[in-house]
Amino acid sequence: MKRFIFFACLIIGISAIAIAQENEAAPRFSLGGGLFLSSGGAMDSGGSADFAFLVFHKNVWDIRNHLVFRGGNFSEGGIMMLSEKISFGGMFAGGWRSYGYVEGGIGITANETKGFFEKPLAFSFGGGGGTDIFLTATASIYFEAGGLFVVSNGKWNGGGIFQIGWKGWF
Repeated sequence: MKRFIFFACLIIGISAIAIAQENEAAPRFSLGGGLFLSSGGAMDSGGSADFAFLVFHKNVWDIRNHLVFRGGNFSEGGIMMLSEKISFGGMFAGGWRSYGYVEGGIGITANETKGFFEKPLAFSFGGGGGTDIFLTATASIYFEAGGLFVVSNGKWNGGGIFQIGWKGWF
């Protein structure tokens, strides 16, 4: 079952790149990273890397698919998550982009009684909103706020999350 889910996500991701809208007015890809703070016990603070590609664009509105790698809470063992995030938003006058997002992912955790590669796995889901403020046509800083919840060992952890970072657009 795990292999099926992995390959299904891989096929969906490759297909989305293949059918992505060609539009010279909107950047197709972004690559970035940043820091986050969370009120939940699973991921108090840490860092993330984000790769996004344009799936749909019409006028100022777009839909982007993001692959997000997040790691944190290493003082207590740690957690690493790989998430799929879909953002819905658009560009506005003045050089900024506003968006909402939903995400879900899978990851591994460790603590004093469990190593990283031991079962069970962790699952995450969340949502929120954000803003990209473009410093140039190819660089922006972003701010996101929302909720992130993690299920691991049959326990729910999570709460608010605030992220800040940088993105390069190409």
